[in-house]
Amino acid sequence: MAASKEPRVRISDDEMQAFLYIPYELMDNYKDMETVQLFLKQKGVNFGIIEENLKELLEKQLCDREILIAEGSQSQDGTDGYYDYKFNLDFSKKPKIRPDGTVDYWSIKMVETVEKGQVIAEYHKAYQGQDGMNVKGKIILAKRGRDQVPLRGRGFERSEDGSTYTAVIDGKIEMMNGRITILPVYEISGDVDLSVGNIDFRGDVIIHGGVCSGVSIKATGTITIDGIVEGAQIEAGKDVVLRSGVMGASRASVTSRGNITAKFFEYTKVHANGSIQADVFLNCKVSCGGSIILDGRKASIVGGEVWAIESISVQTIGSDGEVKTKVRIGNDANVMRRITILRSKIEVEQENLYKIEEGLKILNDVKNDPRRTELLRVKIRDSALLANDTAELEKLENQIQRAKGGSISVKGKVYPGVWVEMDDLRISVKEEQERLEFVKNPDKIVMCQLES
Repeated sequence: MAASKEPRVRISDDEMQAFLYIPYELMDNYKDMETVQLFLKQKGVNFGIIEENLKELLEKQLCDREILIAEGSQSQDGTDGYYDYKFNLDFSKKPKIRPDGTVDYWSIKMVETVEKGQVIAEYHKAYQGQDGMNVKGKIILAKRGRDQVPLRGRGFERSEDGSTYTAVIDGKIEMMNGRITILPVYEISGDVDLSVGNIDFRGDVIIHGGVCSGVSIKATGTITIDGIVEGAQIEAGKDVVLRSGVMGASRASVTSRGNITAKFFEYTKVHANGSIQADVFLNCKVSCGGSIILDGRKASIVGGEVWAIESISVQTIGSDGEVKTKVRIGNDANVMRRITILRSKIEVEQENLYKIEEGLKILNDVKNDPRRTELLRVKIRDSALLANDTAELEKLENQIQRAKGGSISVKGKVYPGVWVEMDDLRISVKEEQERLEFVKNPDKIVMCQLES
């Protein structure tokens, strides 16, 4: 840089650094710190003077060059508070497929349990950050960290300092919409037989053994059974996981408002509002509101009736013995008839409620009139009927929508003796075939070759 007869201060564009230049001719005028600091202040440098650089400049008479003489402090943005959860929030609810094509039903985990006194979460408070300042003395505001609201739910307690959350009961832990709930779990280490008796539990049930014939297992939550289920009745308000399957002997039933996963079903009545995943259906009566997936290497449907609203995917249907086997997707004529009936009922109910409202307006100013009391009673009754019928109609219409575009895909063989139904259409398989997809056209069922 060319020499200058005047000392000068250069401040960087971001105002975070200041540089001092003193020409050789004027160096004698700046021999002490006080003089230099006063000059810097006059030039607007009010913060961050680097004492070591200033001292070196004076001792070594550093002239005719720019010296970094001041540096601002950068702001440090804060960080938000966060929770460190000590339980599993992300576990698989679907079985894993092994390399050999078989299905590992022990890989399913539906329930996360905790023990009383176990730490379930630790809270790390927000760091509020630190403001900075440029060389001119102007404050640089830092972004402030925000603390999280305390965890909501039940079954746990919070420490006084708000940093630790601990379970107060043994049970199942789950987190939904930011709310943690610990609920009791009915857990049995061995088999359930008549000596144990029937189970009817508000919560989840975990059985590490099997379930013998004649026993009834009911739960409002999820039911998980490790051993073989015999001729028992299983009913869950949520999902059902049967790691070893069901040997029903035409006496077993498994019902779920959620999904069902099992290794196999033999001679069993099965229903799920959601979907069903298994390896084998042998002479079963099966229905579900979603899809049926049998994706193991030996997955098959042999005998019985299997019905899904959305789709069916399987390796093999039927057997070389030509056992009668019926598979169906979609809705039958009864559903359409019910929809027509509900629409008519709702129209009548809405008209009746309108007439009741008009009658109430007329009697609004008449006190203690028994006709008004009767109209209010009828209004409450008819409003409940309308709500129920509307909910049922919406459910059935949704069911119709979900069934559109459904198919039955078979990756292996389809044997003679198999009947395929899609809504109100029906077709029988006369010859053994492989790798088929059954698709509904407007007036017939088409058998297409599956792509490799």
